[in-house]
Amino acid sequence: MKPSIRITPLRRAKFLAAFDRSRLSAAAFARQQGLNYTTFCGWRQRRTKAKASPDFVQVEVASVPAPAELVIELTGRARMCITSVGQIELAARLLHALHTSAPC
Repeated sequence: MKPSIRITPLRRAKFLAAFDRSRLSAAAFARQQGLNYTTFCGWRQRRTKAKASPDFVQVEVASVPAPAELVIELTGRARMCITSVGQIELAARLLHALHTSAPC
């Protein structure tokens, strides 16, 4: 078994750049350069993952509208406070029911 030789990140980048310029398969390039094929594939895989996950991503955050409130006072008898869009239909049904009911 050959002793392993530590390759610096700069030298690794140079190997990968040379591979990109060559038109060789990964196996042929590794063999030509005297590199362990599995090690070379690991370098390529880590480089691909590094390109796929950027360090910074710009996002736009939508502004959240300030909460609104609608207060309906019914001739001094009652007061209705609507604080969300989901309450509009309920309020309309209540107003309709109050309008159509017979007075006492």
